[in-house]
Amino acid sequence: MSARWVVVSTGEPDRRTVVQALAETMPEKSMREAAAGQVLEILDGDNVPLVLELPRLIRLPGEVLRLLSGADVSAPAGSAVPEFFTAEGTGSAAPLWWLEVHATGGVPAGGRLADALSHTLARLTGGVVLLPDGVRS
Repeated sequence: MSARWVVVSTGEPDRRTVVQALAETMPEKSMREAAAGQVLEILDGDNVPLVLELPRLIRLPGEVLRLLSGADVSAPAGSAVPEFFTAEGTGSAAPLWWLEVHATGGVPAGGRLADALSHTLARLTGGVVLLPDGVRS
């Protein structure tokens, strides 16, 4: 079964940042573009344990809270969850970047890899990770 992690950040998770995060968390893996350049696949030999959708800019204040009301939010080690993500928060007044990391089904380490990559991306871009249902970081 596949699962989705969402990185929401103040900084753009551009290709250079994705490559840096990949090198930090799983240097033995490689990546390739797919779906006409709209996704990046992380490769482990012939298997694809992770798929990253290209980041999108969310321009409307509070839109992230509306889209993911009740999601479990996890901050990278050493940082805190921004107040706008708390139950009392009203959302970010500034635009935010949204990047999805999907752990594909059938690859045993996919969830662990998705969590590690998502948290590294969040650390590098000033963001947080919205965890899939039932996953605790």
